[in-house]
Amino acid sequence: MDQNAWIMLFVGIGVTSGLFALGVVLYPKLKREEQGYPFEAAIEAALLPVIFQGVCAAYRLSEKGVDELHQRIRGANKKEIADSIYGMLPEKVGDFDLSLVKRIVSKDRFEQLVQDGFDRFDRFFVEHQTHFDELFEEWKADNVPT
Repeated sequence: MDQNAWIMLFVGIGVTSGLFALGVVLYPKLKREEQGYPFEAAIEAALLPVIFQGVCAAYRLSEKGVDELHQRIRGANKKEIADSIYGMLPEKVGDFDLSLVKRIVSKDRFEQLVQDGFDRFDRFFVEHQTHFDELFEEWKADNVPT
């Protein structure tokens, strides 16, 4: 090989290595949850009431399972129910059209938002569990079968 061929080979290796290094640096930034699209935070905030309804629907169905089958719907099944709300999103979410919402918030991201919403609820419940246990005991005492 002549000198020009060697130079081109090393330049090619250098450029390829540089692009690979750039990819390694940029990939985590591109994969972040928030992509920086206009209105992304506002759309996710507008989804919170719908997410809350999904979490509540899952708990309501769990109550129905206890009433009818004397068996609770388990956590993974409740999450599937709440996640299914993505397919039932209304034509408008807040001030945003559904097409824009689904372009900005993927199904995977929606599922993460549902999980985050549930985690916030669960943290609140755990933090105030003593209060809720006391209310339950009062209710139970008032509703003892005669």
